[in-house]
Amino acid sequence: MKRVAVLISAFFFTLNLVAQKSEIVYSNPKDTNSNYYIAYKPSIEPIGLLLLLTSFGETPQNASKETNIQNIAAKNGLITVFASLQYGTQTFFIDSLSQSNIDKLIIYLQRKYSIMDKPLYLGGFSLGGSGVVKYAERANGSNSLVKPKAIFAIDPPLDFEKMYFSLEYALMHSKVDISKQEADYFIKRLQYEFQSTPYIDKTPFHSISPYSFSDTTQTNIKLLINCPIMLISEPDIMWQMEERNRSIYDLNTLDCSLVINSIRLLGNKNAKLVLTNNKGFRKLTGKKNPHSWSIAEAEETVNWLINFK
Repeated sequence: MKRVAVLISAFFFTLNLVAQKSEIVYSNPKDTNSNYYIAYKPSIEPIGLLLLLTSFGETPQNASKETNIQNIAAKNGLITVFASLQYGTQTFFIDSLSQSNIDKLIIYLQRKYSIMDKPLYLGGFSLGGSGVVKYAERANGSNSLVKPKAIFAIDPPLDFEKMYFSLEYALMHSKVDISKQEADYFIKRLQYEFQSTPYIDKTPFHSISPYSFSDTTQTNIKLLINCPIMLISEPDIMWQMEERNRSIYDLNTLDCSLVINSIRLLGNKNAKLVLTNNKGFRKLTGKKNPHSWSIAEAEETVNWLINFK
């Protein structure tokens, strides 16, 4: 609570945008790269909060140009926030420091916008989506964290042990430079974040990852039995093979299907898997990419969320 109080009492610089309907808030006016957020505010009394986490390497400004979720959510009465955490675009989202930042940010936002008694919803893309699932697990296993009413994640990696093996294969065999570069970076990043490899010790991969296929106790994922969750993925396997030299094993679609199936088997009747076709593209570049915000249909996503109150 002391850390929360420090955050809440910190000086915030606010720049109003778009006729007072949105604002960008910096925890430190001299730092425009980390610890800030963009809030989209409804014209009516807010009915709740939707916190959105970006992908690795993505700013809130760019994320807000790739999707219309924030505008649809605001029209439905939700204060919608794109957040940049402690390491800005290099934030890993599922690590303990990132999760602690999310904890404090949620409390700060609820108090700032006077919505402490209103529903919390979470959503995210890619690694931001991983952070959303991780937070929901922690919140549902804790009496001190705010429990989200519902969450969604767009093509998130969830099993980081599997991800490690996939990256190793890409580094050895891929003929696409971008795939090899990503593999080299993320192998090193995983070794740093988990302080191990799956060959040496799987324990941190089981404890930190939102989901682990090799963890037969389903320690983390069973915490979501009562949490409405929607995972969205576009398994464009031909594009992945031709453009990235990836197989179905390498896709986050596999993680998403395993998680939803596992949670449904555990008894969650509000666990939903959405598989899209030919919706993936980057608005900022105009290029096709099935790993994109665009695979989540904004109105359908928001309507699904606010069904849970």
